[in-house]
Amino acid sequence: MSTLTEIAEAYAAARTATEQGDRASSVEELDRLGGVALVRARLNGHGAEFCEECGEPIPIARRRAAPWVVCCVDCASIREARRG
Repeated sequence: MSTLTEIAEAYAAARTATEQGDRASSVEELDRLGGVALVRARLNGHGAEFCEECGEPIPIARRRAAPWVVCCVDCASIREARRG
């Protein structure tokens, strides 16, 4: 079963669950599957559409120039400053 299908099923289960425990379990599964999809994308050299730090969209020009990026230029600069 593909990850997208699993994500769709987990989302539907979380949305329609009547018991709080079932809903929480479905949300946890949805988070796990989303993380798996992100890791697979990164392993294949794909970055992110939205910045991991601030949540703003990463401009298409930046994503084309460096497809593996996960942060916007401003947040990447801040990360570099913290490291260095």
